[in-house]
Amino acid sequence: MKTRYLVIFSFVFLSQCAYFLGDTSGGREAKTPKQLYAECMTTFQDDAKCKEFVLKSIPDADVTILGQNANPTVDPSSLKIRADLIKSLLYQNKIYVKEMIGEPDEKRTINNWAPGMEEWVYTRPITKYAEGSRPDRELRLHFQKGTVVRVLHTPPSAAR
Repeated sequence: MKTRYLVIFSFVFLSQCAYFLGDTSGGREAKTPKQLYAECMTTFQDDAKCKEFVLKSIPDADVTILGQNANPTVDPSSLKIRADLIKSLLYQNKIYVKEMIGEPDEKRTINNWAPGMEEWVYTRPITKYAEGSRPDRELRLHFQKGTVVRVLHTPPSAAR
């Protein structure tokens, strides 16, 4: 008798877990700005409306990579995904950072946190949020005793 209740209880419990933890994507599939633009162009054939649609769907999208008149100033393949770069740079030394992303555009000494704290500022495009996004405006690395302890970024401006 106890095993029957245990089996019924475990079945109900597991079915509820499957219901709540099942499909968390909401039924949508993630698409890149190029895919959205291509689908829109096949449907409407209006460049301005499709670019506006992509910008409303993905606010951080780079409009220069859309369409035939693409003229990017930065090679999108050279930009690194921000989350991956932050994971790889944390707790690494200065030599590793220089090999990974190059010399900084500016070096600063920070005294408000701790003596010996140093900040490297990269203003050239190095990272982006995701594939098809515009590059970040700035990347700042904080070093303490020669090791990266903090990575900060400034996202692209809202104005295009």
